[in-house]
Parts: sequence; structure tokens; C-alpha cells
Amino acid sequence: MNKKLSISSKAFWDVDFDKLIEQAEQFPDFIIRKVFENGTFDDVINTVNYFGKQKAIESLISAGFFNEKTLHFASAFFRIEKSNFKCYTNKQRRHFYSKRSKI
Repeated sequence: MNKKLSISSKAFWDVDFDKLIEQAEQFPDFIIRKVFENGTFDDVINTVNYFGKQKAIESLISAGFFNEKTLHFASAFFRIEKSNFKCYTNKQRRHFYSKRSKI
């Protein structure tokens, strides 16, 4: 990738943002997931354009955890059923086992 990722530092308060942007190609999953969780809408658009729609979808679907807001947003943004996300199926499994353990 020859172009530079153009996003705000809003979602990256816990890392060296400048260094991360310089090495963005090495951390696509981390960047995509953090932007969808805490970035601005412009950050989301720029991230998807930079890494590509397919890579963004693969990264989000394979994530082990998202909060409800992020899951709903990613599902609506790409028009993908929530049940296709690993974090959704993990949540359902945890819910099932926590209910069963009280029986």
C-alpha cells in the first residue's frame, strides 16, 4: 500500500499513534477493530477504503468480542447478520452456559 492511512487518533489513546500509522499495514485487525469500536464515522470510512472492504469484514467477523453498539454498527454498516460474527456466537454461548449453570 503506497497511500497513508488518514484517521484521527481518537480511538488510539493507548498506543503511539504516529508509529502505528507509519506501520499500519502490519496491524490491520487491530486498527480496523479499534476504529469501529471508538473511531469517528470518517475514520471508519477511511479505514475501510485503506484496507479494503473484504479485509475489514474478515477482521470484524473474526473478532472474539465487541460491545453491543459496535456489533450492531458493524452489522448494519456491511449489511451482515449479527449471527455471522464470532463475537455474537461467543456471546450466545456464554449466555446459554450461564443460564444452564443455575439449573
